[in-house]
Amino acid sequence: MTTNYLGPPVKAIAACGSALAEVEHYPPANFEPYMSELAAFLDPENPKRMGQKLMLGNGASELIDLVTRVGPHEGAFTVPNSAQYKEYERAAKAAGREQSTDAFKLLAIVNPCNPTGDYLNIDQMKAYIEKMCERGTTVLVDESMQLWYGPEWRKDSLVSQSAWIEDLHEKLDIRVYIIHSWTKIWSCPGIRLGSIVCPTAGLCANIKKHQVPWSLNVFALRFLSAAIQDTEYLYRTWVNCPRLRERTVTHLAAKFPTWKVHGETWLSWLWVDTKDAVLADEAVKLAKKAGVPIRWGGMGYGLPTFIRIKVGDEMKQDTLFSALAPLVKA
Repeated sequence: MTTNYLGPPVKAIAACGSALAEVEHYPPANFEPYMSELAAFLDPENPKRMGQKLMLGNGASELIDLVTRVGPHEGAFTVPNSAQYKEYERAAKAAGREQSTDAFKLLAIVNPCNPTGDYLNIDQMKAYIEKMCERGTTVLVDESMQLWYGPEWRKDSLVSQSAWIEDLHEKLDIRVYIIHSWTKIWSCPGIRLGSIVCPTAGLCANIKKHQVPWSLNVFALRFLSAAIQDTEYLYRTWVNCPRLRERTVTHLAAKFPTWKVHGETWLSWLWVDTKDAVLADEAVKLAKKAGVPIRWGGMGYGLPTFIRIKVGDEMKQDTLFSALAPLVKA
């Protein structure tokens, strides 16, 4: 898992509990005031404009499927990295789209890329989109892991680029959608919670027409509201995650000097090339047996020498280190 090692915010869990009193009522069909709260969280300087282009969904998966069917230009799709979150590829194929690296009309980018850890800063991302996309192209940018960047995460995110996105759409008919799965940063995959920022209010309204009513329940909405307001939780994430990640990096470097760790220093996981498929497979088995599972890169990504390790607290790290000890060469 690449969820926050802190677990879900306690205040957000408490808010879910209080929502039990509302189960006899439908949640608001327009998701208000929760939609406006998220808009202000994403764009504090212009929440009204953000709110006009924002949609909530039952997890990012619902919105990925929806926008792939309704929002893009017709034509083939492509992904810049075959080892990235597979839901975009699944949704495109389910919608009858062929995959092509040359002539494509739909481009899906996960940034930071899960699991490889590749990251384009805001200038690099804009330059990449401008270079890769011809007139009449749709771009889906998944920024689910962007919030680990730190307190200034918005400045290095496309949520800060409304004018640029609108200009691309107006002049070149390039549609840039920004997708977030909020279950990662707030460690709540059991509560399906995602959002998408559309290029324009008009495109947003068109996609909403195809969304199932009451897609989110009262528990998810209350959780979202409380999590957004828990600034202490994010502060603890930004302070501790890089420190704990570095602790794992340092240990692996000392015990397994041939292993190579990929990814930004602030991410919630490590993408590790063990250089040995048999060794990677054994590491996965040992970690699972110890109760601290890691992901094998051969499953789904076709990279059998790689493993993905979640950033955990010191106790779970030490458990993992002990589990991997038999692999250390004498």
